[in-house]
Amino acid sequence: MKALRTLIVAAAMAAATLVSPFASAHATLKGSNPEAGATLAAAPKDITLTFNEKIEEAFSTITIADGQGKEVTAGKAKVDTTNPAILRLDVPALAAGSYTVTWAVAGHDGHRRKGDFKFTVK
Repeated sequence: MKALRTLIVAAAMAAATLVSPFASAHATLKGSNPEAGATLAAAPKDITLTFNEKIEEAFSTITIADGQGKEVTAGKAKVDTTNPAILRLDVPALAAGSYTVTWAVAGHDGHRRKGDFKFTVK
């Protein structure tokens, strides 16, 4: 009986060890430009999001909404050709005010992650 329990515990630990790299394999936002919560003297020309892994462009988006929730972007986000972990969106001229960046990406594992953050233009 004790040998069976030891075998089951060992198998469970081995399974957990093998699965753990996959559990953290989702794309995670490492940084953004502008940064979350930033107050900018001038409007940014683009939004740049940097992730911990390659992003699948076909399944990834960035949108920007003004303080009233109206979307102000018309273009599509593009993966940076020199670094596939960076997603960029050209930004139209923005007036002074608060903006919300909403993003959704799919990493190489196919799982979608989403998030948002705000920044302000003086």
